[in-house]
Amino acid sequence: MGNPEDSVVCVSDGLFRLLSPREMAGVLAHEIAHIAHRDLWLMGLADTMSRAVSLASWLGQILLFANLPLIVVGAVTLPLIAPLALAFSPTVMALLQLALSRRREFDADLGAVRLTGDPEGLASALTKLERRVGRFWEEMFLPGRRIPEPSLLRTHPPTEERIRKLRSLLGPRGGDLAIPPHREFGLEVPRPQAPRFHRSGFWY
Repeated sequence: MGNPEDSVVCVSDGLFRLLSPREMAGVLAHEIAHIAHRDLWLMGLADTMSRAVSLASWLGQILLFANLPLIVVGAVTLPLIAPLALAFSPTVMALLQLALSRRREFDADLGAVRLTGDPEGLASALTKLERRVGRFWEEMFLPGRRIPEPSLLRTHPPTEERIRKLRSLLGPRGGDLAIPPHREFGLEVPRPQAPRFHRSGFWY
């Protein structure tokens, strides 16, 4: 939560137990990218607009029912598009909001790779989180599998697609990243280097 000037990221102890330091670095970089891109403000604005459209639709439907006797006797004519717009505009707005959320997740993944230089760390974390987040009743009836949600109703893109995009950023030999030089986070960021491993086992 917050903005690039004053922000905080909270991490549960369960996440520390689940992820390795390398994977944790990828997850934290992803969240930092959200803050740097002002996604919290953007999604808050989208949510406000969605609520405003829902309120306008609700008020419009009340007015429509209040004037229904005039419409029935023919004193008032109403284009067919008006009730359709009142009925479906909140749904359309909600779908647009979800599509924006999915787009920002891809951008945050790319921002995380630019910060850490390690697509595989975030991809590995996503794989673990996808396995762990399964619902209890799903595990009872479909062990090891998830009941798929329609892609239009998801706030996040499918994990498989995110992992595929992350791994596509690796060069042909798994070395240099296949992303162009860029200017981000208010400073010049050098081209990331491949992750290194110390004899002690710590990644840096």
